[in-house]
Amino acid sequence: LDGTTNELGWCKKKLGANAILAASIAVCKAGADSKGVPLYEHIATLAGNPTDRMYLPVPAFNVINGGSHAGNKLAMQEFMVLPVGASSFTEAMRMGSELYHTLKAVIKAKYGQDATNVGDEGGFAPNIQDNAEGLQLLTQAIELAGYTGRMKIGMDVAASEFYTK
Repeated sequence: LDGTTNELGWCKKKLGANAILAASIAVCKAGADSKGVPLYEHIATLAGNPTDRMYLPVPAFNVINGGSHAGNKLAMQEFMVLPVGASSFTEAMRMGSELYHTLKAVIKAKYGQDATNVGDEGGFAPNIQDNAEGLQLLTQAIELAGYTGRMKIGMDVAASEFYTK
C-alpha cells in the first residue's frame, strides 16, 4: 500500500504506521465479513491455526520500566510477566495483579518507598543499575507470590533506542 523501502525493507514513509494499521484492520474485517465469519476466526485461518478450538492470548504485564520510559539506568525498556500457568483469562489477570503488588512490596523493602514510583508505561521505575538486578527482583516476587513455574518473564529490549546518528 505504501510502497516505500529503505535498506531495512518496507519503511512506511508515505502513509506511516498508524494509517497502514487502520487500512490493514479494515481489510481484515472486510475479509471476515465476506466469508461470513467472526474476525478472530478469519485471523486464525490466515495464521494457519485451527478454528475448532480458540484460546485467549496470555496477557503481558509491564511491571518494571527502564530506558527512556523511566529515567533510570536500565538498558531494558520493559520487564514483563506472563501468567502462562493460568487456567483462564480471569485467573491470568488476578495473577498479574497479585504479582504487581508483591513486586511493589519487594522493591519498597529493598530500596524504599520512592523506588515504587512508576514509569510512563505503568511499570515500577526503581533506580536499579543493571538488567540482572531487575530479573532478580522479578524472580523474588514470583516466588513470594507463589507463582514459580506458572509465570514467565518477558523483556522488551527496544533496540531502536540504542541507535543514534
